Amino acid sequence: MEMNISIDEIRRRLELALRPAEPPVLDGVLAAVERDGKLRGPADWVFPAWRLYVEYAAQRIAEAFPLTEEERGSSSTSGTR
Repeated sequence: MEMNISIDEIRRRLELALRPAEPPVLDGVLAAVERDGKLRGPADWVFPAWRLYVEYAAQRIAEAFPLTEEERGSSSTSGTR
């Protein structure tokens, strides 16, 4: 079976595959996680997207489970012993 792919088509596909990914946006990251349960894509997108998702999740956890006054007071002195 012979494949007839033009040089222009090969060039177009390579340029598409090798171009830098757009920076992740939180809405897109959350949609990807909701849809697939994981982040997929090129490394220059996945790692920043993962960092964005972790920051978002940490913020949501902190909002859902706020520290008590006692925990706030002890957290500032816990590392100074």
